[in-house]
Amino acid sequence: MRDTRRMAALLLGVMTGALPAQAGAPREAPGCDFRWECQLGTHAFSVSFDSESDDCTEDDMRVSVDVAGRRSGLSLKKAWYSSISNIANGESICSLPGEAPARAGPVSAFAVGPQQALVFFTTSGRPGYDSVGVMLLDVATGKLLDARQGLGESKEPTVAVLKTRTGFKLRLVKEHLPEVRCDCSAAFADAWMSVEVVNSHIKIRWM
Repeated sequence: MRDTRRMAALLLGVMTGALPAQAGAPREAPGCDFRWECQLGTHAFSVSFDSESDDCTEDDMRVSVDVAGRRSGLSLKKAWYSSISNIANGESICSLPGEAPARAGPVSAFAVGPQQALVFFTTSGRPGYDSVGVMLLDVATGKLLDARQGLGESKEPTVAVLKTRTGFKLRLVKEHLPEVRCDCSAAFADAWMSVEVVNSHIKIRWM
């Protein structure tokens, strides 16, 4: 699957004639709608990402939440969305259809209260690095409480979202170094970013 996505991204770069050395993570092929199935306590809900054209290269995917058969569209900008696998120490509350929720799984979505979930995702930044975003959901109503669609770029296709005492942290690009004369990852310095939820709002800071 990863090889297929990588080939799709490389083909896109060849077609556009613009694929620098620091190109972002591989993306799903056209027709890449997907859905997460989630459970937080007694609250079951799903999050769907759907392309209006059925071609994600059009950057036209919309996000919606389904709670008890009621679907609500979220006020997030249209983009080419992808999941962030949960590879760190958090306990994911979401999975792909047909898969049982697991500590390490395909979705970085975490409980931050009895009916609030913090969900991380990426959006395509081609031909550069992909951008990491996060949204805070009320899983009882399907309401979007807060969102940060541009936390920062990730130099790596695999993003580790680590649980901390007060929230979560992840490494993102903090600055471009013009002194580094190459079209390479060394020209981009990354650092730890903290993501916390305070009074139903997302708070971020560089650590």
